Amino acid sequence: MILSPFLPVLAASVPTLFALQPARPFSEERLLLDRRLETLRRILPDGPSASADVAVVRDLAEAARLARVEIQPRPPVESGTRGEVVLDVTALGGYEQISRFFERVAVSHRLVDVESLSLTATIETVVQLGAVLRFPYWPTRAPLPPAPESLRGRPAGVPRPALDAFFRDQSVAFAKSDAIAARRRARRSPRLFLSEIAAVARERPVVLGYASLGEEFALRGLAVGEGPLRAFESRLERGFLRVSEFLMAKQGACYRFEARGTSPIAGPDAELQVPAEDPFEQDPSPCRVDRDAARSLAVRGRAPTAKDPGRGPLTLRLRDVDFADVFQALAVLGAGSFVIQDGVSGRVSLEMTRATLDETLAAIRKASDVVIGDAGPVRVVSRGRASGSSPGEGGPTGGPPSSFSLKRAEVRDLLAGMAEVDASLAALGPTGFLGRVSVWTRNAPLLAVRSAVLEAAGLTERIEGDRRVVERRSGASDAPSPVARGGAEPRLVLRPGDLTVQEFQLAGVASAGDSFVSFAYAPTGQLYAYRPGDRLADGVVRAVESTDVLLDTEEGPLRIPLPAIVE
Repeated sequence: MILSPFLPVLAASVPTLFALQPARPFSEERLLLDRRLETLRRILPDGPSASADVAVVRDLAEAARLARVEIQPRPPVESGTRGEVVLDVTALGGYEQISRFFERVAVSHRLVDVESLSLTATIETVVQLGAVLRFPYWPTRAPLPPAPESLRGRPAGVPRPALDAFFRDQSVAFAKSDAIAARRRARRSPRLFLSEIAAVARERPVVLGYASLGEEFALRGLAVGEGPLRAFESRLERGFLRVSEFLMAKQGACYRFEARGTSPIAGPDAELQVPAEDPFEQDPSPCRVDRDAARSLAVRGRAPTAKDPGRGPLTLRLRDVDFADVFQALAVLGAGSFVIQDGVSGRVSLEMTRATLDETLAAIRKASDVVIGDAGPVRVVSRGRASGSSPGEGGPTGGPPSSFSLKRAEVRDLLAGMAEVDASLAALGPTGFLGRVSVWTRNAPLLAVRSAVLEAAGLTERIEGDRRVVERRSGASDAPSPVARGGAEPRLVLRPGDLTVQEFQLAGVASAGDSFVSFAYAPTGQLYAYRPGDRLADGVVRAVESTDVLLDTEEGPLRIPLPAIVE
């Protein structure tokens, strides 16, 4: 090798280099060693310090804004050069606050090992945290290695007791440094686990109820739809986590799932994604199937003949749909806009062929006890007239065009949403529940929709100066307060494309003179419209006819016939 002749020269010059360096006085060496020992003592204290460790955790929890923090230390445990104080920590906080707490733990000056943690959803908007934290310390009777040898030899003029203490402290510093390096390499942190489960659940109809991390991880929660659940499982397996078991079972409109496996560890300098959503945010009424009671009603129109095939464009063949969803089908066809009172319920099977809108509404009136507005841009449907005027008539009709597709939505949330679109519609109103309505509109004037919603909910509105005041028609109420949204948007919502072929339960077909549209219920009770070319989670709608729907699936074409009307 080229450098080999120079190696003896370099080796011989090393002692010369040290000899040329001026010797540092012993007092300075002692000062530097004391500073080093103090730094090491902050990281790895001498002997157990449970009270100081509890104070560290409490400060970190307060900085992360956790609430109801309780810390219980266990008796210290020692073995050779290892000593540990274990703290059992419980607290309440949002998911982001819990993630911030463990970020602060990872960069704390005190060495902390997170042995395990558990997260449990509560009925409130917070998560119950439980964690086991290990705080290592240096046992006072720990054996010490020999002091490192100095190339300069023993300093002269230093008393032997001071020199022996110096060498002993050097041994302590050497041993502590080695122990801290080993502990840091083996230290556990849940930062990657917390970041990953938030990323996996993001923008999916999935809610976690429990998560734990120790030697293995466990996740339990709810999901809507088999398609989104399978996508969740696939994303879980293709990420940082190593899944060993994934179980699922049907529960109402949802699936309950449980996943187990292992999670890698991320160091304190790893750049991890900040949780954008709280996967533990619970729905107020999860897994509820929002369908009317089976009070069946059959509505049949005039049967077309060769001489009179029909004068209208509408053909509706609906089977056992909720009463409000009949008007959703009409709105999808562009046959009008409707606001349905909450009392309009029951199951309806409808058979209309080449009928006009007036003929269709007349047949529904005749077969049921509902009242449907005769005119207006938005028709109100109720069990009885909501006011003295004809439903849907009168009132303001301006405002921007608006489209709504809401089933049994809370009136308070509807009014607040309209105020977000047009600030002039912000209003004061009574406290408490204002009722529910179903709203199906397409490009209807916003003011007309709002007027119909107030009418269907039994509310009136008056103008006081520059403010709107909503009141119950029943009489006096409490002092008015701003009408604002009552809560967060539900997470367990299934989109039309999330349905699987197995979940596609055909509920009807309809046409407005051109191609047919099919309708199918989601497991949650939401009716969705599907046209040729629309995708499912594991299939595609190829064709919609007056008698059936043809799906392209992974196993080939599948034809689903329209059920017959059951009298």
